Amino acid sequence: MSKTLFDQALTAAKAYHAALPAVAEFQPWPDDITWADRAGNQIPGAALVQSDPGFAADGIPAVAEVHALQQAIMALAPYAEWRHTYTEEEVGHDFLQRYGWFELVGPTGHFHSLQTRMTIGYWGPGLTYPWHQHAPEELYAILSGSADFMAKGDEDRRLVPGDTRMHGANQPHAMITHEHPILCFVFWRGEGLADDPAMSAD
Repeated sequence: MSKTLFDQALTAAKAYHAALPAVAEFQPWPDDITWADRAGNQIPGAALVQSDPGFAADGIPAVAEVHALQQAIMALAPYAEWRHTYTEEEVGHDFLQRYGWFELVGPTGHFHSLQTRMTIGYWGPGLTYPWHQHAPEELYAILSGSADFMAKGDEDRRLVPGDTRMHGANQPHAMITHEHPILCFVFWRGEGLADDPAMSAD
């Protein structure tokens, strides 16, 4: 059952990738994807992906593909290998209760690839994701909900479903959710695909 859900999510992700020019231009779809058969791992925030994924939007580019991928991720949530990356000392207890991510495709993903890292991230409403950075370049693509995105050297932007935001290599960036949660499809390219982000220095 769960393998079928992962296959459906991968199919939806590939269709989404092809339908959004900003995503397709960021990196080609990898040609080295294989099933990794990783065990699931549940964390408190995982259940919120199904109960409160954030609002969907109509009248946006590739609305059918955006909605299909959101629905596939919601169905997959109980079986995914959810992770936290950060400690309670770094982000606080409440943040860890309402945040999480899993790697759909990548070096340590449910589907293995050395060409990319594709993750699904969820943040509940009223959270501040502190300034952090990583070596790979990154593209956030919003599936549902809304948040304010900040990046050093760039203007702040509030993103909604269908929007994207790119972060450069080691560019510090942060995010704030308000009344809505946010569900994101995140792409990495470049060196250090298997590495975790690190909090930015003050």
